[in-house]
Amino acid sequence: MTTEGTQLGTVENITMNPKTGDLHALRLGSHDGGSGGYHEIDDGQLIVPADRIEAKEDYLLVRPPK
Repeated sequence: MTTEGTQLGTVENITMNPKTGDLHALRLGSHDGGSGGYHEIDDGQLIVPADRIEAKEDYLLVRPPK
């Protein structure tokens, strides 16, 4: 969910640097609420860069794209 309240979807996959363990991005399954301005790839998943994540609780809150 974005900090503005747009539901983006559920985490389907993550990408990370295997050497450092640093999270690179989240891949979210599409949701009818829209993309929130994030890049949608061919299979309908949204790519959310890890540096956009603000809170990690029951929901992941992410800042909208720049």
